[in-house]
Amino acid sequence: MGAEGNGNGASADNDFHPAPVWLTESYLEPILQRSRKDNSLHIVNLDIKPATAKGDNYASIMTRVKVDYTLNDAQQMKSEFFIVKTTYEYDPFISNIFAGYQASQTEMMLYDKILPQLSELLEQTELAEKLFAQTLHVDYERSAIIFEDLAVDNYVLGNRLTGFDLEHTKLALRKLAKMHATSAVFNERQPDLLTKLDHGIFNNHSRGFSPMFEGFVEVAAEFAGSCPELGSVYQQKLQRLQKHIMRLSEKVYEPQPNEFNILTHGDFWTNNIMLRKQTADQPLDMLLIDFQFAAWASPAVDLHYFLNTSLETEVRMAEHDALIQYYHSVLVQTLRALNFTGHIPTLRQLRLQIEKGGFMAVTATLTCQAIMLNDETADADFNSLMKVDERARNFKRTAYKNKRLQGILKQLLPVYDHCGLLDLEP
Repeated sequence: MGAEGNGNGASADNDFHPAPVWLTESYLEPILQRSRKDNSLHIVNLDIKPATAKGDNYASIMTRVKVDYTLNDAQQMKSEFFIVKTTYEYDPFISNIFAGYQASQTEMMLYDKILPQLSELLEQTELAEKLFAQTLHVDYERSAIIFEDLAVDNYVLGNRLTGFDLEHTKLALRKLAKMHATSAVFNERQPDLLTKLDHGIFNNHSRGFSPMFEGFVEVAAEFAGSCPELGSVYQQKLQRLQKHIMRLSEKVYEPQPNEFNILTHGDFWTNNIMLRKQTADQPLDMLLIDFQFAAWASPAVDLHYFLNTSLETEVRMAEHDALIQYYHSVLVQTLRALNFTGHIPTLRQLRLQIEKGGFMAVTATLTCQAIMLNDETADADFNSLMKVDERARNFKRTAYKNKRLQGILKQLLPVYDHCGLLDLEP
């Protein structure tokens, strides 16, 4: 539910969080010296500013750093740009919630140990392409990650308020399928490492996010009751679901031994995908970012989350089945290219698995999408998401005044109801 870096940058007016006090020249210089394998590197100047604007990131602090340095006492300076990702360590309320999800530990391990190895696996095939930002340094003591600033190579965030068109959606699914496939191969060759990642947004260890999810379902029920196209039947069904949304979503995340499981991104939506538009000099490209909630689970987790938060409405409604087929084709192609010896699901088997995890579509539509489509950012902060006071309730009600969100719910709630997803299981 966050973003690792807004390529458009955040202005000084949006300076709503402080940069880490330890982020100094003396801290960065030895890191750059090791990375560049040159002990003569000397930092001359640092320029530090926020990397995201309010409403783009709820889960972490993103800081953009420009480093000016010299080599071998040369007079001519070089400049490089980095993103420094840190936690809300100064806020006990926020840090305590995230501690229950092992968010920082998970992401640091992925950037330090896992993602580079997934990239190496893919590079061994003819399907090689870049999937992730390059990691410069992981600081376990400070719960910080430093990686390349993708904005330098013209990567930006997509428009979360409109979503991806068909071309961009297929590219995102191609990258996701390759991540999923390489993780399955990695797990086959180094078992019992990825399977320990079980602290996704929904898990059996913490329900710290329950006020947010239950609060949005409550407001969704209010909206349904006031909407002539939906009415009291939908209002009552959503009211009954409210206290069960965590449990039902957790079931989707539970990996089944007889099914195809992979390392899910866990928070795969528009603002966790950096987009480079096609130019005369560069092809269209995307990179996956923000892995705080990665977990070993069914592909249904990422597919329902992405397809129900990040697409243009017309694409979502008209292309859903074709997009699943496209994802499956890339998944199978990558698994075979890497000589995966485990079970490769047929398209039919994958569809049944996705259908089994269908409640994730309900969760993503009613809650995550409401956050992502919100364009009223005055109160868009973590406290508004997580608390149960009047300010938090008003924020959620404001989010549900979004006309695009309302239109999507009018279309999709009847679909979910026809599939039985709004009925409580006995």
